[in-house]
Amino acid sequence: MLYWRWFNRPRHPLLRILLAAVGAVALVGVLTLGFFALLAFAFIGAIVALTRALARSQASIAGAAQPHPTAAVPRVIEGEFVVVDSHQVTPQR
Repeated sequence: MLYWRWFNRPRHPLLRILLAAVGAVALVGVLTLGFFALLAFAFIGAIVALTRALARSQASIAGAAQPHPTAAVPRVIEGEFVVVDSHQVTPQR
């Protein structure tokens, strides 16, 4: 069987308890830090969403340019294309 021997555990029971307590405190600290990082990301995301919504509402009130009417038609595909005659196409093998 394979054992990962990074360091030997102490044999003294009080030292084992102390080591377990240090590990538990480190785990709680990392989880707490992650929770506050999540709160910070959510707060910043809410601020960005609110400022974008306000900017969009102000732009619609100010009469910003509306998109081209064909952009709303779902069957219209915009882009460039080249028409190839069928006698110019070589058959693929």
